[in-house]
Amino acid sequence: MNRGNRNHSEGGRGGRRGGGVGGGVFRGGPPNRGDDRLTRADALWNERLMQIMGPTHELPPTDSTERKFLSQCRLYIGNLVDCTEDELIEMFKPYGEVSENFLNKEKMFAFIRLDYRANAEKAKRELDGQTRKGRMLKIRFAPIAAAIKVKNLTPFVSNELLEYAFSIFGDIERCQVMVDERGNSTGEGIIEFSRKNAASNALKRCSEGCFFLTSSLRPCVVETYEFVDSSDGLPDKLLPKKTMDFQKQRDTGPRFANPNSFEHEFGTRWKQLAELYKSKEEALKREMKLEEEKLEAQMEYARYEHETEMLREQLRQREMDRERQKMEWEMKERQAEDQRLREEDIFRRQSEDLSMRMHHQDEEMRRRQQDNSSFMQDHRGGPGKPQFDGPPIPVEAQGGMESTPFVETFVRDNQGVLPPPGLFDAGPRGDRGGRWGQDRRNGQDRRRF
Repeated sequence: MNRGNRNHSEGGRGGRRGGGVGGGVFRGGPPNRGDDRLTRADALWNERLMQIMGPTHELPPTDSTERKFLSQCRLYIGNLVDCTEDELIEMFKPYGEVSENFLNKEKMFAFIRLDYRANAEKAKRELDGQTRKGRMLKIRFAPIAAAIKVKNLTPFVSNELLEYAFSIFGDIERCQVMVDERGNSTGEGIIEFSRKNAASNALKRCSEGCFFLTSSLRPCVVETYEFVDSSDGLPDKLLPKKTMDFQKQRDTGPRFANPNSFEHEFGTRWKQLAELYKSKEEALKREMKLEEEKLEAQMEYARYEHETEMLREQLRQREMDRERQKMEWEMKERQAEDQRLREEDIFRRQSEDLSMRMHHQDEEMRRRQQDNSSFMQDHRGGPGKPQFDGPPIPVEAQGGMESTPFVETFVRDNQGVLPPPGLFDAGPRGDRGGRWGQDRRNGQDRRRF
């Protein structure tokens, strides 16, 4: 089975519009009732084309296994007089299996497809020229309607690549690139599809667009293939012997013209015309070769310019990206700086508020100390009463109360000033310390002066 059978289904329709190397898209016709069908076919061709657009350095060899019922096994039978389909099948049944047949009784011809090429050649060889019901049968290989000819191929297009590329249009029965006597490609190839619509679609799409097979910008040119049966040539029995032209041409046999004769003069002119045709053909080939080289050079220069422009565009894009990233970085840096300044301002305000609170607390403490000093002066008798600068008064001088560390501390801190009467008197239970001790027992610090 060939590559078309492995990768793609039968009856595909395809085409593509010219594009870059390996690129292009398929397109449908003008809007009509079949738009949906064309759209589905275009989607199928695009999907197949996407699968083969990659590198083609290594392609598997073409399967050369002989297949049955190919187009090459189809025969044309002429001069069929009073023949039915059953009789036609019985006539070719000894030569192999019959796949399909078509019979036109009015025009007395038919087509039949055998299983293998060898069987078809045998049937043609044995039945051609036989007389049937007074008429001589004419058997030829039928023209292959599903074949196309591909031109303008590069030297690196092989049978495998040609089949691989055109398999998107449908199943391929035979595909080969024509070569010269040295085995070099002539730039032409023959493709035989399994169905006629696949060949017509390939011809239409490649004519409308540019279908590239390699990285070269040389699109392949597709033409209809005129089948020529060269196996038998032209036998004498097929010539119209009853015409006047045949009789006139065959009156004289082969000969060499005598020098300086009428025949020699016009024979020389015909030879000169043939030489002129040959020289013009060679000159045209040389001119076309120069034009091809010129176009190839222009193509390479245009490719170089295109790639250079693409690199420039990429460089411009990278510069724009760099500028955008720089602006984004600067913006982020400004935002970070603004955030830092805001945080510093907030910290400064918090510090000022804290300093102000501490200052207020210091002022409040200083005011309270002044109030306490004023209160102490009022209890000592006013600012005019002399203060006691001597040693602390013994406890016995204050009513016989025991001396305690608290009392001593109070006396020492107040520079010998006597406490108010009853401050250190005994409490209700006879406890030492009076009201001060009771306040200490209640957990309250009420130093009332």
